[in-house]
Amino acid sequence: MLCRIKHLTNFGNYRQFQWGVTAAFSKRNLIYGWNYSGKTTLSRLFQILAEPNQLAEWPGCQFEIELQDGSLITHTNLTTSLRVSVFNRDFIQRNFQQEYKAPAVFIIGGDTIHLRNQIARLNEHENSIQRINDRFTENHQRLRGELDLLGTNHARTVAILTGDRTYNRTMLLADNDRVKASPYSFILTEVELDAKVSLLRSNEQWPVINLVRASRANINALHMSLLSVIQKTASNEAIVKLRENRALESWIRKGLEQHLTSSQCEFCGSIIPDERLVSLQRHFSRAYEDLASEVASHFTILEEVDLTTVLPNERDFLPDLRLQFNSLKNRIEEWITSASRAVEELTVIAKQKQVGLESILECDIDTSRSSEASQLVVEINSVIALHNQKRSQIDTEKIAAKDLIEKHHAASFCLNNDILNREREIQVALDGMRKAEISLNRLSGRRALLEMQIQQQSIAAQKINETVRFLLPDNNISVTEVDGGSFEFRREGSVVSNLSDGEKTAITFAYFLATLENNGASLAQRIVFIDDPISSLDSNHVYAIYALISRQLETCLQIFVSTHNSELYTLLKDCWFHARHQYANTSDACAYYIRRFMDTNGQRWHSELNDSPALLRKYKSEYQFVFEQLHIFSSSSASTLHEAYTSPNLLRKLLEAYLGFKKPCVSKWSNKLDLLFDLELDRVEIQKFADDASHLQGVNRALQEPSFVSSSQNTVRKVIQAFKTKDPLHYTSMCTAVGVAP
Repeated sequence: MLCRIKHLTNFGNYRQFQWGVTAAFSKRNLIYGWNYSGKTTLSRLFQILAEPNQLAEWPGCQFEIELQDGSLITHTNLTTSLRVSVFNRDFIQRNFQQEYKAPAVFIIGGDTIHLRNQIARLNEHENSIQRINDRFTENHQRLRGELDLLGTNHARTVAILTGDRTYNRTMLLADNDRVKASPYSFILTEVELDAKVSLLRSNEQWPVINLVRASRANINALHMSLLSVIQKTASNEAIVKLRENRALESWIRKGLEQHLTSSQCEFCGSIIPDERLVSLQRHFSRAYEDLASEVASHFTILEEVDLTTVLPNERDFLPDLRLQFNSLKNRIEEWITSASRAVEELTVIAKQKQVGLESILECDIDTSRSSEASQLVVEINSVIALHNQKRSQIDTEKIAAKDLIEKHHAASFCLNNDILNREREIQVALDGMRKAEISLNRLSGRRALLEMQIQQQSIAAQKINETVRFLLPDNNISVTEVDGGSFEFRREGSVVSNLSDGEKTAITFAYFLATLENNGASLAQRIVFIDDPISSLDSNHVYAIYALISRQLETCLQIFVSTHNSELYTLLKDCWFHARHQYANTSDACAYYIRRFMDTNGQRWHSELNDSPALLRKYKSEYQFVFEQLHIFSSSSASTLHEAYTSPNLLRKLLEAYLGFKKPCVSKWSNKLDLLFDLELDRVEIQKFADDASHLQGVNRALQEPSFVSSSQNTVRKVIQAFKTKDPLHYTSMCTAVGVAP
């Protein structure tokens, strides 16, 4: 808990405030002060404790606040937020925002408004970065495409020149990376280049032998596939003559496809009878045709099987490897013969099925050697690899020549196409894309976090509605939560387009109370400062505000309530203090009074926090206190400009209260002055003084009139004397109450 404000300087009217002997803060703190005395300014000091960044708005401010444990918080060591919540006019302005583009929707909740504005700014920033990213992406794709096309064309030329058909763009760009630091050092003269090409293309006794590729034909798979087909049958209304002559049947099948829409024979020109066409179509049923097609497909596959395996010439091998190669060659050729025979047998069976679709055939062909060819090719390639390894010594120059040719063309590619500059442009575009992606990802994460915070800070409309109905029972205003942590206000089911200042104050106060326990926050750990909660509300709401403060905030760690309303002050005083002890401070409740005064040279206002005066504690209203202040001023021999400046306002308070009670049938207080003054001139003077002088906005007018102090004192003295003359019983009673001689 906060214990005391040891000193506060350069903070509004708190220019040189020192705590002095004022009682330390307790759990409940009641602060009374007239308008402009410094209550709201004091609440802003508490807001700084909750939001230290706001201290920057008060240049030159210095303070020292003592906590219950004796530690000090100052303007220099305030780095972390305290659990402090403040309700004042700033909270109302910050948390109640009307969106003019949609007049019927109001937003409450400063954090939510702030977060939604952040999301809007994030979206704008994201759109801007996305446009930048799109430009970088477009440039990168264009530059990359141009470079790839150049590389592909150049690599094709190198592949033809060297005879290495595996040489491609990827290899060229890899060579380019090796030569681009000093490309001119890799450029060959025309004579040098021709010499290297001639060396590379020369046909030595033992050339490099390419590896062998095995045939893709799978005899076993062909066998199993055909086996599944030849065991199928298809029934049809067969024409005996056609079944006996399959060649004729095949010829008619093809011809029938040409007569689906015509009954005239395309062969002889005569008319084919309808019953003959129907008979032929029944002979060729759908299932029958499908099976015929499937058998024909297998027959075609078998006819097209390629068992060829291209083998190198034995003369190309080193002598010590030829015998091993020939042995493998004979074995693979023998396998090809065996495999060819199996394929022929499968072809015969397929042909038999073509002429016997209604028969189930058997296929007992041996396909156990189906995978033998693959193993033989592996063994042949092992021999080839060994040959290439052994003859590599004589190919060293060729390899070197090929490498120099490839580097020469890589250097030419780099120089002729300005590759270094192209690569720099591509990298710039790529870096831009990456940075943009990082920014977009960061913005996306930030937006997701903000949206989550909005969701967490959204206060349930039902909870606010309960308080609003309590504060505004006759206004029929309800709160409905809408998307984005905002609320829509309705009156009797219809969306309201405007709200009075009092309604805004009530709704925002309801929101404030709801936020105190938002997201599971504990009141027992929170300090609450409420400044003038009934501002813009009429007297009918005083009791409702009192009930909310005294009940809902009873468990908070520490509470401060400042007010200028004597009714609310009295209600809280009766609740927190004891009449039998004349409302003196207790161990858990203290009362204070904020006084504003003019400095001795009449230049600047000052505010200070003092213990509550005895009269404010003792009586139910401020009437006795006001009377005391005016009585002291009227009888003082050394009155101050401060007393003169405040006297019109105090005099009006006194007269409104007194005359309102004495003559309640007349509404305007100045029309009741005949109860105290007989002369019209006196009544006009008093009314003018109380009305006009109580609304001075500065000290300029007072400073421009040297007689202001004496004239103010004379006017107040005239009113006090009128009390004494016209109502001596009341005057004497008031003097007794304030402790002065009548």
